[in-house]
Amino acid sequence: MSRARALLPLAVLVTILATAAAVRHGGSRGRVANLPARVTASLSASDAAAPLPGLRGVRADARVPAAGARTFHGDARRTNRARGRGPRVAKVAWSVDLGAPIEAQVTASPDEQTLYAATLGGALVALARDGGAVRWRVALDDRAYGAASVADDGTVYVGSDAKKLRAIDPKGNVLWSMETDGEADTAPLLLPDGAVVFAAGNTLCSARRGGDVAWRFAAKGKIFTSPALGPGGLVVFGAQDDRVYAVRVATGQLAWSLDLGADVDGAPAIGDAGEIFVGTDGAEVVRLDEAGAIVWRTNVGGFVRGGLSVARNGDVLAGVYGPTPRQVRLDGATGALRGAFAVQGTGAREFGVHGGALEAEDGTLFFGAQDDRVYAVDVDGPTTFAFTTGGDVDAPLTLLGDGAIVIASDDGKVYLLVP
Repeated sequence: MSRARALLPLAVLVTILATAAAVRHGGSRGRVANLPARVTASLSASDAAAPLPGLRGVRADARVPAAGARTFHGDARRTNRARGRGPRVAKVAWSVDLGAPIEAQVTASPDEQTLYAATLGGALVALARDGGAVRWRVALDDRAYGAASVADDGTVYVGSDAKKLRAIDPKGNVLWSMETDGEADTAPLLLPDGAVVFAAGNTLCSARRGGDVAWRFAAKGKIFTSPALGPGGLVVFGAQDDRVYAVRVATGQLAWSLDLGADVDGAPAIGDAGEIFVGTDGAEVVRLDEAGAIVWRTNVGGFVRGGLSVARNGDVLAGVYGPTPRQVRLDGATGALRGAFAVQGTGAREFGVHGGALEAEDGTLFFGAQDDRVYAVDVDGPTTFAFTTGGDVDAPLTLLGDGAIVIASDDGKVYLLVP
């Protein structure tokens, strides 16, 4: 279905709810917490003039992965930060058609010379960084929604709706395959000891290096979030039972859970001081402390279904669904709205921007949307470029060390844009 692609004026489009209260209370284990009150606020004209204000100081403890993304949102904390500055114009070096929609982030080998794309056609495809040639293809037996995660030794871990998690060597040989009780359709979390934590159906699993199960933890609903490594050795994830969970990485035992009143479908993001951020189908972005207590919650006016991002200055970036699809930026300390970038919508609540933006080292933000476009938004607010693909862009983008951007689209193609 064709869609109009013009940007709508933000001052006309965007009226968003924001919280003014910061509340702390005890974490919960299986109970509904008392929810803080919310206060309505509008995006001002000055905010609209600089829709996504960028770096306003960088935290001294801000951490950034050393190389291109080897897992969903680049690191175990799912911050979605990258080194390099990215292209200033949409210059296509190559594109390759993999024959099926791609909704998983494309990840890279340790030397960034191979790119890994998991497709809804049920394949993991290895592409050459230079030229995009297909190096190998491994059948996954069913759709793959979750990004492949790549270990330091080059081993690739990827799940699929065939209820399997596979470990694949850099040459495309399957090292082991683990049968699961549910669809393994989120990105695995790789731990320093070689273990891998992943979701399958309503179960979070931990597998040792050789593929045997270390522990399992059952949520009360389907887990659509890629788990994140939180403070104090906790693995944080959300589920469609309206809860966010924290389990102990060593044992899988529940540390706490919290009912947020709506599905938690997008991966949590963990800030530099251990702050936990999650989004919900209740149109909220919520900050929790490491004990599971709500610090603030902000209503952004639409579903928050993709993973969140945390900028170098501590701000939170979230993709928002309709009726006014946009990328929003919230103050990480208070939850206050700092700005938004709207894209042309259809008026439908199911149409939107799926996930927080990738932040380059100069503060430029890169993200895709369901208007088939990829946007680069400068640190001062203006759009650097808008690149049109042939389908929705739900997959997060990957910035390589040389400044190239990797895009995956529902049109079945992987694109490489170069500086």
